[in-house]
Amino acid sequence: MVLQDIRLNQVFIKKIVHRTFEIIRFVCVGLFRTIVGLSIIFTSYNLLHFNYIISNVAGYGVGFIMGFVLHKKWTFRSDRDWSGEVIPYAVIFGIGYLINLVILLFCVEILKINKNASQLIAVTGFTAFNYLGNSFWTFRPPEDR
Repeated sequence: MVLQDIRLNQVFIKKIVHRTFEIIRFVCVGLFRTIVGLSIIFTSYNLLHFNYIISNVAGYGVGFIMGFVLHKKWTFRSDRDWSGEVIPYAVIFGIGYLINLVILLFCVEILKINKNASQLIAVTGFTAFNYLGNSFWTFRPPEDR
């Protein structure tokens, strides 16, 4: 009984450590992707004078491609064929992006928050949904489903 409890504790601790490092990798990729995406958004909006929605779409479009590759290869370390993961990733990304747009529009149009600050606020909803969706659906190993 004691040995079984020790083994269960070891498995539990191993899963916690694995999940912790996975979250750290996710945050690193997210920060990198966010820096690149926000650079595109802010450059498009502030320097090129594109519409703030068009700028947002451009930044997140680049982020989509970067995020898929980096999360697949590094964050979640998936060795499965990309074709079985790109659709779930796109669904999660799309829903997360809609969450982002709703927050963005609410902040800009209703709360009258500065458009640049609103972009920073909106990215938080996207990030939280993106991690949960990709962790528990897109890149989850088949044996854990």
